[in-house]
Amino acid sequence: MHRYLPGFNGFHENLYEFNDLSYFDDLQEKLEANGVSFKNMFVKDVILYELFRINNGFKNYAALEKMSRFMAIPPLFSVTNNPCFMPTGADVSHAMKRIPAKAIFDYFQVLVRECVDLGIIVTRILIWDGQFIRSNSNNNKNKKKNAYSDPDAGYSRHNGTKRGVGYDPGILYAYCGDRWLPVYFEMFPGNRSDQEAFKETVNNFLTVSEFEWQMILSDSGPYSFSNMENVRLKGMVPIIRSRKNVKTQPVKELKEGYFFNTEFIPKEWSNDLFLKLYAIRPMIEQGNSFNNTYYNASRMNTRGSEAAIKQRALLYIIILLKALTAYKLGRPDLIMKPSAFEPSKYLNFRLVMPRLAQHGGFQIFKDNWL
Repeated sequence: MHRYLPGFNGFHENLYEFNDLSYFDDLQEKLEANGVSFKNMFVKDVILYELFRINNGFKNYAALEKMSRFMAIPPLFSVTNNPCFMPTGADVSHAMKRIPAKAIFDYFQVLVRECVDLGIIVTRILIWDGQFIRSNSNNNKNKKKNAYSDPDAGYSRHNGTKRGVGYDPGILYAYCGDRWLPVYFEMFPGNRSDQEAFKETVNNFLTVSEFEWQMILSDSGPYSFSNMENVRLKGMVPIIRSRKNVKTQPVKELKEGYFFNTEFIPKEWSNDLFLKLYAIRPMIEQGNSFNNTYYNASRMNTRGSEAAIKQRALLYIIILLKALTAYKLGRPDLIMKPSAFEPSKYLNFRLVMPRLAQHGGFQIFKDNWL
């Protein structure tokens, strides 16, 4: 079907059939050994339904429960440890509160490593950016406590626009030619500084990354001489747009409206090459746009920095699972397709497949009366 049926984009179950999620079974053993209770639920099953929820763009835990009322069987019965398990909103909330954010982030990093080993992610060009995530918090502080209802979050303003209370992660994508995929992030409150967030994200990433990276791209938000120098000292070329009002550094306009510090351009590079590389930078914005427009992840349904890390890590897990599954099925065209691996192989299967076959040029057998 993947090879010969045009328009076929895979089944959602493929994400879990072609990838190893036993990590969460091992995690459950460790947590329960330390006295954590999951009320006889499997952590892996809860994670699968959370990924299913995010993939379908449902805003909160209760949406899954409401959807289940229209189904005769749990939608993920073929891939969960407990085929009869269909979580309520309270079930998911209970389990997710007890799973450490670091554990989910670490699984995201496991998938990054697998993508690198298979050549899906090429360790060469990094792109940095942020993306505001609205917290489930009131925008006004509690007058008695002088704090927001989400005390970890911060009030974000960007270029004069008030965005509200939330978080703004520092995100790193790897650019790999015809694809660009997330490799790391650090979570910050919404009122953070681009310059500080960039420095902390890059330093922490290079501390844990086992690979060498050649260059890093960004817009002018994190630009400062110290950040440029920090990147160069770490063996990378900083391709970071400067601000035109910088007067004490050798800043030059290489293209109308585009200013760069020429001290950090390698001497053997032409301006055209440098600008061609900088033109890659918007790819991270395209990647980030799917987060909000397709996965509906612009707002949290909970509060706290731990919850923000979990939400973003799960989102990137979905993206990398799709890339890995597409690779393993020999369908590289699906790596960058957010709508891939959406339908279930069991729900409405008999109705969907004949239509796909006909659309692909196949003829359905008909009675041949003599």
